[in-house]
Formats: sequence, structure tokens, C-alpha cells
Amino acid sequence: MHVIRSDADLSDIHDSELSKLIGQRITEAQTYADHFSELAFYIVIGDGDQLAEADSLLGFSLLENRFSGVVFGSPSFTPSWDVFEEHERWYELVFVLSDDGAGVSVLVAKAAGTNKALLGMCRQFTTKGSSQ
Repeated sequence: MHVIRSDADLSDIHDSELSKLIGQRITEAQTYADHFSELAFYIVIGDGDQLAEADSLLGFSLLENRFSGVVFGSPSFTPSWDVFEEHERWYELVFVLSDDGAGVSVLVAKAAGTNKALLGMCRQFTTKGSSQ
């Protein structure tokens, strides 16, 4: 798992699609803040990463609605992200965490070793290239 909170953290990203996507999001964030870290940070979840670490950083479980507590797999589950987009090799889940618009973008690799439940949830709510 990678956490991107500064420009220096970007050097850890070696996937061209992911690097381009995060770069685009940083440029967008800088429209609203002097430095992207004032407005957002990024969590990259990939092959073999454990969700517990991401959940700890977020303060809630990715597989649970953070407002209702309903868990993915339950018939009444609805996701609590604010924006969801599918990209060629990544899913992007955006959570707004405060009234000033600050939040986190969770990028989930479409890879065989990525957490199966998380991938299943992303696939279930996929609408290619659109927000939900």
C-alpha cells in the first residue's frame, strides 16, 4: 500500500496510468489550495495489501457504509463514497471527510492479488467513466 501525502511520495508510483491519474487529481486540488496535501491525500491499494491498514488511515472500513454501518454483502448495503470512477486498471473511490471539501482518494488496483471483497464491491457498483 502506498500513501501519497506529498510530492516526494509520488516517486513510489511506477504505474504510468496511476501516476497520470494522481497527477491530474493533484492539479485539480491545487485550484482550491496552495498545496494538494491541504485538501487531499491518496491511498493506493494493490496486490497483497491488507485493508486493515487503509481502514486505520481512513478511520472507517472500506467494506462498510461509514454512516449506517451496513457491511458490503448485506442486501441493504449502499457505498458511502462521494465519487466513484472506473479507469482502465484502477478504481477510484473519493471520500469527502470535512465541510471544507478535504478528503481522500482511494485507488484500488484491478489486480488478481487485490483484496477480493474490495474488488467485488467495486465491480458491483461500476459504471465505466461516471460518478455515482
